[in-house]
This record gives sequence, structure tokens and C-alpha cells, in this order.
Amino acid sequence: MANRIEGFDEKILEYARKEFLENGFESASLRVIAQNAGVSTSAIYTRYGDKEGLYRFLIQPVSDGFQEIVKCSLGYFTAMSKEEQIERYKEYSDKGFEGALLFIYDHFDEFKLLINCNHGTIYHDFLEELVHIDNVCTLNFLKTIDSKAYRDGRITNGFLHVVASSFYSGLFEVVIHEMTLDEARSYINELRIFFNNGWADYLKS
Repeated sequence: MANRIEGFDEKILEYARKEFLENGFESASLRVIAQNAGVSTSAIYTRYGDKEGLYRFLIQPVSDGFQEIVKCSLGYFTAMSKEEQIERYKEYSDKGFEGALLFIYDHFDEFKLLINCNHGTIYHDFLEELVHIDNVCTLNFLKTIDSKAYRDGRITNGFLHVVASSFYSGLFEVVIHEMTLDEARSYINELRIFFNNGWADYLKS
């Protein structure tokens, strides 16, 4: 990929973001982006490879950043002792979600691109990676507390996948519906209460 030139690439990215937000990935036009940015389409191909390369360049940092926030938060929890995990799991998850939510709202346009304007596989892969990270931590926690539901086979990998997928899909409704930050806080609080209550029976030893 060609070296980036300050000012030159900023214009391409500015108009690419606008074009993708307005028209979605499939209908976005590199010709329009190039025209608005005052460059040739060949310059975009040279620097970003193709339309997907340009799109990925816009959304990859926030995709990676959000996954890292979740991974770090859950990793710290997994590293706690059994006693700490049992005592603090609700408190710990409460703290972690504020940072994740603020990250979404600090990069709201990029999340709109990722969730609303993608062409299928990119958002799917992003969601699947979050689910995988979450499921690894949840499975370790269930084993740590010696969950009866896990021992009895009521909780399977498929069950964990569906629950985590439902939760993260629900989380990103704040982007799809363009909620304000205050609305999002209230909505996610109710979402988490719903899921926490649902989990209560499965966490019994």
C-alpha cells in the first residue's frame, strides 16, 4: 500500500465515510469518492486496494479497538480468584460496560459504517469474534463456580453462542436506532438486567 500523504488521504477518507454512510457499501461509488476528494480512482486503488480495502481502513481500528476492550475486561475478570469472581462478577461487568459504551459513542460514525453499511461478512465476523471472546470467559466462569447447569449439560456451546449473539446484537441497537448516550445507558441497563436475571438460575452451584 502506498505511503499516506497528510491532507491527501484525509480528503479521501472524509468523502469515503460520507459516501458509505449515505449509500451503504454495495451502492457506494469509488468514482464519486474520488471526484469529491479531487483525486483519481487509480489513486484510491493504489492506496487502498479496492472499495473493500477503503471501507476496512475506515472501520478496522474501531472493530479491533472494541474487541480489545471486551477482551481486556473479560481477561482481567478471568484472572481473578474463584472467590473474587463469585463476589464481584456483577460489579465488574457494570464497570466494564461504561467504557465500552463510551468507545462506541466516541466513534459513532465508524460503528454506523460497521453495522449499518457493511456488505455482510465484515460485521458478521466482528460479531462472531465478540461472541467467541465472551463465550471463552463465560465457560471458564461456569467451570470455576462449578455450575450445576453446566455439569448437567443444560448449558452447551450452542446455547452460549446464541445467548452471547443475542446480547451483542441487542447492544448494537443503540447504533442502529441512533440513540443518544443517555438513552443508550438506560436501554443497556435494562438489557443487562434482563440477561442477568436470565443467567441467575444457571449460576447456581
